[in-house]
Amino acid sequence: MAKRTLDSDSTAERRVKPTLIEKRPLNITNLNDGDVVHQTCLVIHGECQDFDHSEETNYVSVSTSEMLTRSHSTQHWPLNKGQWSALVMLSPGLNKLAFKLHHVGGVSDSLEIAVNYLPLLQLPPLHLAILVAKDSPLLIDCPPTKFGSISTAHSSIDSAVSKLRMSAYMWQALTAEDFRQKGLGRRSFRLEEEWAPNTTIHKNHQYVPGDNIQMGCMAKVHIIRSQRTVAELRDANVAQQNSRGRDRDALHRYFEQDLISSGAPFEPKNRPVVAGLILDSHYSSQQSLITAHAALGCHKPDGVSLGIFGSHLTYSWPRFLEEIPSCLTDLTPPGDTVGNDNGECDTMRGACFVGQGAFLHEVGHAFGAGHTTGIMARGYSKSWAMNFIQHKNHDSLKNDAKWDLQDTLQFKLLPHFALPGDELVTEKFQRASVKVEVSLEGDDPMESEGKTEGLKISCSAGLAQVKIQSGKDNPVVHDLMDDAKPACTLFQVVEMREKYDQTQPLKITALGLNGKIRVVNDFWAMCKDLPFILIPDSDVVLQKQSVRSYNLESAEDDDNFLKWAMLLRQRGKDGQLHRATSIDLRVGCTMDGAVVHYADGQHANCGPARRANGQLHRFGGHASKSNELPADEHITRVKICKQDDGWGSLSGIQMTLSNGTTWGHLNFSGNEDDDSDDGSDSDENSDYEDDQKKESVVVTLEPGEDEVIVGFFGKSVKGSGYTYEFGILTAPKGVELPEKVYDIAELRND
Repeated sequence: MAKRTLDSDSTAERRVKPTLIEKRPLNITNLNDGDVVHQTCLVIHGECQDFDHSEETNYVSVSTSEMLTRSHSTQHWPLNKGQWSALVMLSPGLNKLAFKLHHVGGVSDSLEIAVNYLPLLQLPPLHLAILVAKDSPLLIDCPPTKFGSISTAHSSIDSAVSKLRMSAYMWQALTAEDFRQKGLGRRSFRLEEEWAPNTTIHKNHQYVPGDNIQMGCMAKVHIIRSQRTVAELRDANVAQQNSRGRDRDALHRYFEQDLISSGAPFEPKNRPVVAGLILDSHYSSQQSLITAHAALGCHKPDGVSLGIFGSHLTYSWPRFLEEIPSCLTDLTPPGDTVGNDNGECDTMRGACFVGQGAFLHEVGHAFGAGHTTGIMARGYSKSWAMNFIQHKNHDSLKNDAKWDLQDTLQFKLLPHFALPGDELVTEKFQRASVKVEVSLEGDDPMESEGKTEGLKISCSAGLAQVKIQSGKDNPVVHDLMDDAKPACTLFQVVEMREKYDQTQPLKITALGLNGKIRVVNDFWAMCKDLPFILIPDSDVVLQKQSVRSYNLESAEDDDNFLKWAMLLRQRGKDGQLHRATSIDLRVGCTMDGAVVHYADGQHANCGPARRANGQLHRFGGHASKSNELPADEHITRVKICKQDDGWGSLSGIQMTLSNGTTWGHLNFSGNEDDDSDDGSDSDENSDYEDDQKKESVVVTLEPGEDEVIVGFFGKSVKGSGYTYEFGILTAPKGVELPEKVYDIAELRND
């Protein structure tokens, strides 16, 4: 047979030089050798070689051992495109962590690190509790796919305890890593613990008599026996998801009552924070309703803060570390025997996402979080697993199962989330408000020519973040955090009109380091509320200064408030100008407002002119005082008390004339007689502490030496009309105001 010669350009047997795949070493991206941590469960993220084949057989094994008992455990965690994540359980003291990269049946890389776990036992913990009806069968819903009909492995109360404990550790690990990623330190709540069998590892769930069970400090799960029966808990009228239920908040109340009845540590004086699972939740196929379930959370600073959730999805949760990957990736349908909560539980992993994530959402409420973003806006329903494992199903997802930055900043102020070295949280820091103001650029504050508006944001506690959004465009986020010590108190943007489209609303969202937030829905509208009023075709400028209540200072927006302004001279129905002849300061339990009476018999409110139904608004106030304004006298001083007695508004007001006459009522609780003022802030019998307190809450508004008060302005809450801001309008002394000023709509309150 003749040999066949291949042409040089033939590709039949051409050897192709393989492209080398970058061999990235096995490493950890969120933890360093020798780090000190303060939580039992730790999530570790890392990188490794990106294998392009045998994907299902590649994994990272993590072995943990602690130095006293030499106990040892190993878990396996999946890879995805050169990324991996793992959870480890730590023991107090030094822990050795050994990582091995397994590829095609062998170990291709390894590394070891040491981690010091220092529990902060002096901090208050998160308590775990399971509410059990007094006649409970001690079983939870479990579908056939979890062997519900032949086994209690996933449906017994012991299983429920293990699942709640494991979920709480996952919450702890997620929270600590989220704080770390936000630059706030690896901080999380600790869990109340006890010496008990270690249910976080697989072997303790395959107990054979005679075997040794590994013990350890485990999260304690309190079993709370309810005063109510199964039937009472499963009453459709108290099922939260029953739109026709008569008392859909009752389960939270039941749980709280039974906790308190059980005694310590759930006595209100101890101010516990509790994650509560209702064991006897059940899906009623006849009613198509999940009974004995409520997803509710409430923060009580001086009582029991409780977040509750039903056990109806607990079948899908992991009992121990080895089950976490499978529970978070299982696409098996649960079937029709269990409830499809919110329509998001059509797979086992979906049920796990919603069950664990929604429960943490309620725990977030118990810690004081509102409905912000991320976890507190159902961000867990799609991306919950991304916090714990790497998987191909995550490739196109954004991880929304995170705490909102505002939530973490508020949590950071709680003792549950403290770290060694934290500075003392002062009341001043906690109460500091975020201020968003119009910054005016110009040489002469009295001149309007050449002035341009800018944005000025400040907070004495420091600023964490500023978002600026023009119209429907994506917001521009300015992160002002600093890993060492965030101390930015001022953010400023000038020439706003050149930077942003003035035909679109410009939304400003500013967040302080104390978790306080301020939202301005439209900066352009805010520019109309400048610290002065320009009189058209005139050189006269009216200056403005005011006092705001604490609630208004911390309010997220102004939508619930009515702006008003008025002058001490007013054009009457006869077309003539009439001066103010008296002012009635309306004060009761809080500051209602004021009424200015004019020489022609008309009057104007310092507050709402009319109610929502169109009728004239009339102020109350049992401590109201009225005083005449002589033609040759003028107002020299206005005192405002902003003491917060629970109403949210300003407390009281006093005015002083140039002849020394003072009237009004400050409502200052530290001074029993504040109906009159002789020019001094306290008398000989006033206590020093009262003087100091009064100085901090009683603010004096005075015109400059070359100015005179010509009117008032402010904000009142819609509905009651209570005053939340009161200010003075001043004009240059001796300057006659042009008549057109009395026709400006924003200076009339009729």
